[in-house]
Amino acid sequence: MSVSDALLTPVDVLRAGVLRVLAPWLSPLYADRRRRVWWLGVFSVVSAFVVTGLVPLWSLALGPVLLGVPHLVSDVRYLVVRPGLHLRHALLVLAGGPLLATSFGAGPVVGLASVVPAVLVATPRSWKLVLALGGWAALTAAAWLDPWAFQLGFLHAHNLVAVLVWWLLSPRAASMAWIPALTLVGVAAIFAGALDPLLTVAGGWSAPWTGASFTEFVETITPALEPTLAARLVLSFCFLQSVHYAVWLRLVPDDERPRPAPRTFRSTWAALEHDFGRGPLLAFVALALGIAGWGLVNLPGARLGYLHLAAFHGYLELAVLARWFVHGRRT
Repeated sequence: MSVSDALLTPVDVLRAGVLRVLAPWLSPLYADRRRRVWWLGVFSVVSAFVVTGLVPLWSLALGPVLLGVPHLVSDVRYLVVRPGLHLRHALLVLAGGPLLATSFGAGPVVGLASVVPAVLVATPRSWKLVLALGGWAALTAAAWLDPWAFQLGFLHAHNLVAVLVWWLLSPRAASMAWIPALTLVGVAAIFAGALDPLLTVAGGWSAPWTGASFTEFVETITPALEPTLAARLVLSFCFLQSVHYAVWLRLVPDDERPRPAPRTFRSTWAALEHDFGRGPLLAFVALALGIAGWGLVNLPGARLGYLHLAAFHGYLELAVLARWFVHGRRT
């Protein structure tokens, strides 16, 4: 028995026992893929709103440290590895270089450069190509004129991109529109002041290990804005960040799994090993555990370190979306 089997078998046994106990209630929701994705999506959006209202600081501080690396792995898996884009060497080098550079501190103009090879490599000329390059030029100009403001805007906007990517990955039943619709309703409710009664309390919130208050998060993520608007913007970021993680860690994997039934943990590990190889997968696990361990010692430092590492993934999502627009989905 491999080490992974030895570690995951007890977890699978426990999972099977829990599912047997809950089967009379969960089976109607869990057995069918479409129904399962729907209720998981709705539950994720609603719970994200509740968590944002109750413990936004914990969500902002712990979410990236605990869920950040797994969500990056899922991002790369379904946008790059599964479609085979990593096998197109010219595309990998030309687009991967700028993406990698952003994780080492390169600015948004460099990150946006990944869009150009994504749409040009092996792409016929068309009006869509002109539009895509025009959009890239406009974004690059904005990033060049004010890199800091652009990065802040992109940081907030990219959380919604995950919902769009999920929607485009697979054909959607009309009922699935509830998930993006509820997400937009949640954002609108926050900006309409639904959580304002909490802001008086939230301003003084702090949590063990964070070394920061909610007010300090507001000043970092939304500088130079009117205080109430800034606080609402941070709450919307907290809400959308939670939805973003749910999309990549639950909805996309459930949709993209070859068989409709949920996998065991051992099967999930085997599928990840098939997609990435054992060495890279173990490196991902080590990185995730390393950042989590760092968070136990210095949570603000671990969160900041993760955010630097993860800088590439928003530009990756944008480049893949541009490629889908010009060249067709999954090409």
